[in-house]
Amino acid sequence: MSDQEQDKTEQPTSRRRELARQDGNFAVSRELSTLFVIIGSLVVLYFCGVWIVTGAAEFMQQSLSRIFSRELTVKDVSGLFGHITFKFFLIMVPVLLIPVFGAVSYIIQNGFSLSGKPITPDFKKINPVSGVKKLFSINAVVELVKSILKISILTYVVYVNVAKEWSTMPFLMEMETIGSLTYIAKVSFTIMTKTVWVLLLIAMIDYAFQRWNFEKGLRMTKEEVKEEMKEMEGDPNVKARIKSIQREMARKRMMQDVPTADVVVTNPTHLAVALKYDKSRGDAPIVVAKGADLIAEKIREVARKHRVPVVENKPLARTLFKGVEIGKEIPVSLYKAVAEILAYVYRLKTGARAN
Repeated sequence: MSDQEQDKTEQPTSRRRELARQDGNFAVSRELSTLFVIIGSLVVLYFCGVWIVTGAAEFMQQSLSRIFSRELTVKDVSGLFGHITFKFFLIMVPVLLIPVFGAVSYIIQNGFSLSGKPITPDFKKINPVSGVKKLFSINAVVELVKSILKISILTYVVYVNVAKEWSTMPFLMEMETIGSLTYIAKVSFTIMTKTVWVLLLIAMIDYAFQRWNFEKGLRMTKEEVKEEMKEMEGDPNVKARIKSIQREMARKRMMQDVPTADVVVTNPTHLAVALKYDKSRGDAPIVVAKGADLIAEKIREVARKHRVPVVENKPLARTLFKGVEIGKEIPVSLYKAVAEILAYVYRLKTGARAN
């Protein structure tokens, strides 16, 4: 193992995973795909086997009878060819569904994703040096051991089942064609069913290894993680998106505080500043929201909806907007001006309650 591989101790970032996905690099177990294809074959054989065999027999009988019943013209041959093609397609429809099971296995393993990169011509893949290295890699060793193990076990399963039926096989010559075909199909179905259980165990082990090997290949060094973070932070689009999200979140929090304000001071149209005075939190009123233009309009709208008084005071609105941040207390220099507005608001509230 190289020093670089030993240094890859960090878990892959989401960007690293996304790039791998775009390149069509997935953790795929071929054994799991083979298992699904065999299961598909069993399903087709169980539900459609009789229909396929009888359909094929009728298809052959009808086709041959039409061919030898009379002399055929060019028009007859054209029509016969179309009929044969259509009938053959109908018979083979269930068989054509078997590859779908293999496609389903890929979707189950990694979700639905399309990428043309794996089939793009790459001359690096035919590099003899790289090819020799792959022959002696851990993947090659695992594949070799897996193939030997799989062939040995499957051979044993087939041998055991055929040995049980060995004494019956000579009598097949005396049976009718349908009977012998039914018997062969039954034995084949039994062998395939037992094969599925063997392949299921192999597929589970192989998928676990492929997932581990895939995650290992995606691991990054600390330097790679740092470089990727720098690239992402330096990307103007990423920065703009982050700032946009932060502004939107801050705006939503600010708007939620407007209904709790005691008064909104306006410019009257360009600026709006919401103030709240809470003795338990401090000695001076604080700015709970502020904004210009469209945000100011939204603050006024929310204030009126929740019956928060809106007072026009151009100099005070400009000073508060420029000099006080959201969540901060107003400066001492503005105590008198704000106190006059709050006193006015309190008198309005007291008068409204008296009426």
